[in-house]
Amino acid sequence: SMNYQDIVTNVRYDLPVINVVFTNTEYGFIKNKYEDTNANTFGTEFTDVDYAMIAKAQGAVGFTVSRIEDMDRIMAEAVKANKEGKTVLIDAKITKDRPIPVETLKLDPAFYSEEEIKAYKEKYEADELIPFSAFLKAEGLESKVAK
Repeated sequence: SMNYQDIVTNVRYDLPVINVVFTNTEYGFIKNKYEDTNANTFGTEFTDVDYAMIAKAQGAVGFTVSRIEDMDRIMAEAVKANKEGKTVLIDAKITKDRPIPVETLKLDPAFYSEEEIKAYKEKYEADELIPFSAFLKAEGLESKVAK
């Protein structure tokens, strides 16, 4: 969540600050923990708020971005406004998709069987993920992790 008073203060003192608010209308980390423990997820989902409009009402320049393809353009506009001495807020609408727990990645055939990798990819709908070792190999590097 954002601290509304920060935008007002930035505007009041003509501070050229770019604020980025990442919003997905939920307390995802709490919801994920509740899901893991089979507890009630009460209070973890919220109504969508247009933080860019709130920022505009407070005298700042506000942008809303919901597609990664638009981020470069929005950021260029934000930097331009910032260089003009304006306070900027970018409301970046992000996915509600639960992130794959990195500590459980089971993709590398040097460490996991074909069956384990297949089960992992099915569980996390991660058909296109490849092991980090593939990136290293493509760059002519190798992992320091013992096999």
